[in-house]
Amino acid sequence: MKKHLIVIGIIFVSLIIIGLIIFTYNKLNNNYDRRVRDLLSDDKEIERKWLIDKNKIPYDLNGKDVHKYEIKQTYLCFDPEMRVREYNNGESYEYTLKNNMSKDGLVRDEINIDITKEQYNNLIIKQEGITIHKTRYQFYEDKELIAIDIFHNELDGLAYMEIEFKNRKESDNYKTPSWVIKDVTSDINYKNGHLARYGIPK
Repeated sequence: MKKHLIVIGIIFVSLIIIGLIIFTYNKLNNNYDRRVRDLLSDDKEIERKWLIDKNKIPYDLNGKDVHKYEIKQTYLCFDPEMRVREYNNGESYEYTLKNNMSKDGLVRDEINIDITKEQYNNLIIKQEGITIHKTRYQFYEDKELIAIDIFHNELDGLAYMEIEFKNRKESDNYKTPSWVIKDVTSDINYKNGHLARYGIPK
């Protein structure tokens, strides 16, 4: 009888633990999805960018809650800024238009449109500058959607952390982490469009 009670107890505790794990996982993913929807709900991009040392990143980029994207980013025009992206070797494609950047580099008008492979191939022939290859690790942490970009090929060695905010107040309240190299939000040399034209800043 005792053995049966012990087995039942172990099963009960195990079910509770599994339930807590599932609940925590779903909550994290719900927070991530909710934040993505919030940020995509208007046509403004309010984004800060930090230059980082990829060897000093304090996050586990292989964690189960981290979304990983292999991105191939090609510019069609630099003024206004028009680009196309291929995600994960053809899993999806996107066209983006950005313009009206504020003087501090923080705010831009942004329109994103999902496109087909055929549309992507028709647009990419208009390429200007180099194609940017990067791996993006995106996750929800400290109530923010954090993106870590590790660049490859011509831009190998370069790495950024980016956070997009819902409004300027959120951006102003966010404290620059101590582990980053510097905030490059206002430095045009570190914008992706500039990298596609001129490479890594000297």
